[in-house]
Amino acid sequence: MTSRAFSAASPRVLAGLALALPLIASCQAGGGGALRPAQRSASTRGPAVAVTMTTDDRRRQLETVAGTAFAPMRTGPKTVVVDDERRYQTVVGFGAAWTDSAAYLLHEVAKPAARERAMRDLFTRRGRGIGLSFMRIPMGASDIARTRYSYDDLPAGRTDPTLAHFSIAHDERDLMPLIRRSLALNPRMRLMANPWSPPGWMKSSGRMIGGTLLPKWYGAFAQYFVRFLEAYRRAGIPIDYITLQNEPLYLPKDYPGMYMPASTQLTVLRDDVLPALAAAHLPTRVLLYDHNWDRPDYPDTILADPAIAASAQVAGVAWHYYAGTPGVQSVLHNKYPRAGQFETEASGGTWVGDPVRSDFETIIEVLRNEGRSYLKWSLALDEHLGPHDGGCGTCTPLVTVNRATSAVTEDIEYATLGQFSRFILPGATRVYSSDAPGIESVAFVNPDGGHVLVAFNDTARANTFQVEWGDEGFHYTLPAFSGATFTWRGTAGARAAISATALIPAASDAVTGGRDFATDLSTWGLRTEESSSASGGYDLGYAADGDWAMYPAVDFGSGVHAVSAEVACASSDCGTLEFHLDSPSGPLIARLLVRHTGAWQGWRVQRAPVGGAAGTHALVVLWRANRAGDDALANLLSFRFQ
Repeated sequence: MTSRAFSAASPRVLAGLALALPLIASCQAGGGGALRPAQRSASTRGPAVAVTMTTDDRRRQLETVAGTAFAPMRTGPKTVVVDDERRYQTVVGFGAAWTDSAAYLLHEVAKPAARERAMRDLFTRRGRGIGLSFMRIPMGASDIARTRYSYDDLPAGRTDPTLAHFSIAHDERDLMPLIRRSLALNPRMRLMANPWSPPGWMKSSGRMIGGTLLPKWYGAFAQYFVRFLEAYRRAGIPIDYITLQNEPLYLPKDYPGMYMPASTQLTVLRDDVLPALAAAHLPTRVLLYDHNWDRPDYPDTILADPAIAASAQVAGVAWHYYAGTPGVQSVLHNKYPRAGQFETEASGGTWVGDPVRSDFETIIEVLRNEGRSYLKWSLALDEHLGPHDGGCGTCTPLVTVNRATSAVTEDIEYATLGQFSRFILPGATRVYSSDAPGIESVAFVNPDGGHVLVAFNDTARANTFQVEWGDEGFHYTLPAFSGATFTWRGTAGARAAISATALIPAASDAVTGGRDFATDLSTWGLRTEESSSASGGYDLGYAADGDWAMYPAVDFGSGVHAVSAEVACASSDCGTLEFHLDSPSGPLIARLLVRHTGAWQGWRVQRAPVGGAAGTHALVVLWRANRAGDDALANLLSFRFQ
């Protein structure tokens, strides 16, 4: 692995500094980083906080529990700091997929009263409603379907260059009535659509399974999208986003699919699909890729094209969660800030040992890494996790429609997704929130000014922590592997800082940077990854020479003398961690030479002396290789100063 060291002119560095410098200036002007005096007396309670919880034992699922309130307090050793003034991406929405099976089960199998109740619960926020606001529509059959079909099926050997036989009649029976109902229940709904396979006659395999798109049908393929979008629009269903191919790097053997390499997607998108959308005056925008986090080179290949990068019709990148780490979303965002990052498929399944823990952790990290959406897979399945035609027979839904009784029941993922979708409204802006030992968090300000904090206890025991917002806070205890959503209204007082003597999780919403991706795509940069530490949470991994993480407000008080860091490294050169104030080129306060720990998740605490740190500053942890060319450097889980 190779990398390029920090450059003062790097736009990624400047973007990170832009977030931190206003806070640095305000803290330094306050004399050693002291917060402004509390605006309320110690006996005065601040804004009331409502709390909704889902516990790992499932005894509480999206349950409203006793609330609390803000009050003046000091920063403690386990503090989640929320700062409304540091703002990031806006949210488009949360949801799942309108698969053929989901539509059939809800429209034809569920009893009418049960169906209407389920629709209200899924698409409104009334009662136990979770307010789904972003749904995905397969264009033709997926694996979660009863049959294999497209919108222009023909006998073997026949073609339809003008799409004279195009028809969406299949969708008019079950799917479109439900989509129109969901739009009536939630007018802020956003929709995306994409094919698992175009008609077989467009492909090298001649059928829905296997094959690639034949170059002679690139134009017809583009018109296939135009016909679909126009037909849905005439039916009162506007489609906001499309992707060209579901999971283009996977070629399934028993359900519809198509292999589409990045070079093909670039050509078809630039030369055929985008011009066709423009010519038809369709406002629908395109998301690239629609596959796993482990291949960021795919969307990079497409976004590197000047015509794609400049196109207002390209909205960003769609990701699936089955391989890789959500941290790569931030890496790609740093290179292409205009490209939104959308998570568009994350199925639960019988293979997921703990869906509560898995969902809270994954959704938090997706949102912390620039995610603008989070979509589950099939909205509904039956009691046997079907019907399906090949593919996944072990995927799990948000609701189950029992084919014997016609009843509709909520599954655990209804609750875990609802902890986010019910409270984080479309248009909400993510704001800064730190982690605390064993506690992961993400925070938002809604368009109506309401505040939302989701926190998850990633430890095997009850965990008490405090939330600090401005000059006030509250304490709370979460059961083992359980999460809660906190909501409140009001305006924060003074801006808070993280105490340097508290344990600071390395993945605590840090701004990251370092490498010049115009020339270096070797390891795709410093990013969060799930750790196997007993303390839970995520670490910062994939580090190379010159990578850095910035923590915008750390209070060193009157001074510190040592730093300890929990690190893991299986490399021959684990590198050195440098701790700088205010910027990657700012004053150096400590150098920690990392020693080999035996494994990339073999965590050990290592220490170094500190000098010259006092007051409140942005803190930058900078990775340096000890030998030229050694770029597989240490993972960092947490650190603290003494």
